Amino acid sequence: YTTKAKHLTIDSRRLIERWKKEGKSNREIASLLGKAPQTIHNEIKRGTVRQCLGKGRFKEVYSADYAQQSYENNRKRSVKKSRLTKELKEKILHYHNQKFSPEMMVKAKGVNVGISTIYYWIHHGKLGLSKQDLLYPRKGKALK
Repeated sequence: YTTKAKHLTIDSRRLIERWKKEGKSNREIASLLGKAPQTIHNEIKRGTVRQCLGKGRFKEVYSADYAQQSYENNRKRSVKKSRLTKELKEKILHYHNQKFSPEMMVKAKGVNVGISTIYYWIHHGKLGLSKQDLLYPRKGKALK
């Protein structure tokens, strides 16, 4: 089987669903997909839903679509939220218009982020400012 850092696609999830309906074991599915048996076990656990058969009877089956939805939700929740709020952005831009450097902004009241964070936001365009808009822009390396 393959090494880590390979996510399952919706196509491989549909194959797992089909093979589970055919009665194949997790190890057989793992060897067919080239994945670790534990990966298949975790995937089946993630995508198992209860279907109602009527009169209070249920059957647990693997659903590729439910597993894909669950995977996408987990990926969304795993991303760290940015500390840049609308109010903080307005405050930083207000201080910038008053000719404050990022160091002075951090020392001012109400800006509770680090200096390097403000520089990061400027360099990545999150504040709508460029490097040239800084009070004391640094000279970068000369382009060859």
